[in-house]
Amino acid sequence: MRLLKACTINELAKLTARKKTLFFLLLSALLPFIGLPIVRQLQNGLGVVGVAQDQYAISVLNGLTLFLIPLTIFMLASDTFSGEFGDRSIRSVLTRPVGRGKIFAAKLLALFAIVAGQLLLSLAASSLASLFLPSSGSALNGLGTAALAYAAAALPMLTLCAAAALVAQGFKNASGALAVCILLYAAAKLVGFVFPSYMAYAPTSYTDWYTLWIGSSVSVGKLVNVFNFLLGCGIVFYALGYTIFDRKEG
Repeated sequence: MRLLKACTINELAKLTARKKTLFFLLLSALLPFIGLPIVRQLQNGLGVVGVAQDQYAISVLNGLTLFLIPLTIFMLASDTFSGEFGDRSIRSVLTRPVGRGKIFAAKLLALFAIVAGQLLLSLAASSLASLFLPSSGSALNGLGTAALAYAAAALPMLTLCAAAALVAQGFKNASGALAVCILLYAAAKLVGFVFPSYMAYAPTSYTDWYTLWIGSSVSVGKLVNVFNFLLGCGIVFYALGYTIFDRKEG
């Protein structure tokens, strides 16, 4: 565990040293405030029923899990896996007295730590920004619901991290890996809309599964089934990704 912790800290330090990582973290914190004038304009200027205090954080989360966080995952996974193998900087990591299993796990943990940071920053920022919107209920209840939704959103994002790590290792450069990750994600989303019967079999269909947690009509069995599906997909992606990582030459 000590080696895994040390490797994870090292990988996290490398990720946070990248300007693009800091940009996406900053954007996650600013997004709720960027969207606030638009919401207020719709409410005050156009007379459109807008978003209330207790709903704003969930509305921000919709944009995060649909676009911003997946893009962050694809970009950082491409740099971490394809990029490091492409420029041979991975050699400095592989020559250390640490097994490849721990190195691969550390890279994924570091990637997910960035995602968790985005979720936490956005939750705090959206909760603060929502104070400037009309209230339709208890602020405390709204914060509790938002916290539950943001926590639930972590699982599909973790599965997406494992999937991106798997795909990225099929390329020798980060730009190619990033482009394919985005195309595959967009195609999976599109297929779900065109062929709704296949949505249940695509993990990308559950990026908004946090809505099941905050709904009142969803059974516990449904939550357990989706949880098991996402966890199973994540395990499969992780196993395949590690197999490729273990056999790859640095």
